[in-house]
Amino acid sequence: MLILLIIFAFICFRNTYAENNFYPLFHLAPEFGWMNDPNGFCIFNKEYHLFFQYNPNSSYVPGIAHWGHAVSKDLIHWKHLPIAMYPDKWYDKDGVFSGSAIVEGGTMYIYYTGNVNLPNETPDHKQYQALATSTDGVNVIKYENNPIINGTQLQPDIRDPKVWKHGDKYYMVLGNSYNDGKLGRALLYISDDRINWEMVSVLAESDGSLGYMFECPDFFELDGYFVFLFSPQGIKPQGNKYRNLYQTGYIIGKFDYATNKFTVIYNFREFDHGHDFYATQSQLDEDGNRVVIAWFDMWEENYPENAQGFTGHMTLPRIIRVTSDGRLIQTPVKSIASARGRNIYSGKMNSGEIVYLKDNVGELLILFRFRDFEVLIESDSGSVKLSYDSKKRIVTLDRGGNDGIRRTSWRPKGKLMWKVYIDSSSIEFFCAEGKFAFSSRYFPSGSVRVRLAPNSEAEEFIVNEMKRTVDRAHA
Repeated sequence: MLILLIIFAFICFRNTYAENNFYPLFHLAPEFGWMNDPNGFCIFNKEYHLFFQYNPNSSYVPGIAHWGHAVSKDLIHWKHLPIAMYPDKWYDKDGVFSGSAIVEGGTMYIYYTGNVNLPNETPDHKQYQALATSTDGVNVIKYENNPIINGTQLQPDIRDPKVWKHGDKYYMVLGNSYNDGKLGRALLYISDDRINWEMVSVLAESDGSLGYMFECPDFFELDGYFVFLFSPQGIKPQGNKYRNLYQTGYIIGKFDYATNKFTVIYNFREFDHGHDFYATQSQLDEDGNRVVIAWFDMWEENYPENAQGFTGHMTLPRIIRVTSDGRLIQTPVKSIASARGRNIYSGKMNSGEIVYLKDNVGELLILFRFRDFEVLIESDSGSVKLSYDSKKRIVTLDRGGNDGIRRTSWRPKGKLMWKVYIDSSSIEFFCAEGKFAFSSRYFPSGSVRVRLAPNSEAEEFIVNEMKRTVDRAHA
């Protein structure tokens, strides 16, 4: 009798797990353990390399950061590689923190922050900038004379180097907290040889409204402007804005390489309006497009995926452009089409109609006229509502529960188009052809179906299945 009860319990557990498998089909996630910030995004030997903050020992806590590693030929199909860097030196023993990579002469040059904790001291940690190299794209060797920047007067929070080359010089932007940890800023460094660096300017800084620390800074030229993309900590909520624990956004302006001065034209704007979007990193793709990828999660959340042996994944890579009014347009990379499966619905859809998603994933394309509209992504555990209020001109994502609503103003012209990517535990929602995006995690129970709410009608509603592009071979 006991044996039969054990077998029955095992079958129930297996079926429950299968129905509620939160591991994504077409977003990069760790095979096991904890994943956060994307790092070292680059092209090497005709492959895209993406490193990431990684704890291989637990899916419940970030732990002491390693660098995980994955490669792709198209930014959609990913293959995991061995851990690239371990916290094994005096200057990074408590974390191989975030950084970037550039490729020159067949060598990948990796810049990162080493973290050292100082228990029972004030401050309680120090951070150093370090260099590592790889000539095969797999094995990484740390520079023997690290750290390359001690930042003695800038401790304790100086981290996340983003490096690029312009002309015959190398440039690095670093996030920093100053004024006794009350204000954030980005510092600009220059080098002639990739090893010896000199600070030349404060690229941008907070006046108090942009928080106390600038994490994961990125700086690049795009469509005739310069974009400072970063994740400030400590911004207070303002109405529908800045509702997450930490934000990610951008400032657009002009930059003079002669004076190293950045002049702001368009002030800070949020990059994504969802619950779970942080720590962006960008890279030019093979066609010269600027591609951005981010950590699809948020600090101090406790999502149920961790019980399945992993935590965190990446957003879809997005191509960005600058509009005439200084906004970033973002659309998934074109290779997302390679993950598109069989079409399961196409045509007009009336209120109350339902489409079930195979494997709880799908791609939606929705066209509707300028009027109130709502679509529900439902499961046994509740629903996520995507809606538009035509009077208030507000678009909303509501995943239910505590702090479930995220919204922003939208004044569209003509017909409205939405594109929605639903994965096993996430939703990426693009509207206004990429002018606004919402990225939020959700955790369905049982089968997932899509339904139009009462009084909603879509002129065109297309639903496609999605194929697996990331394997979890060793989990």
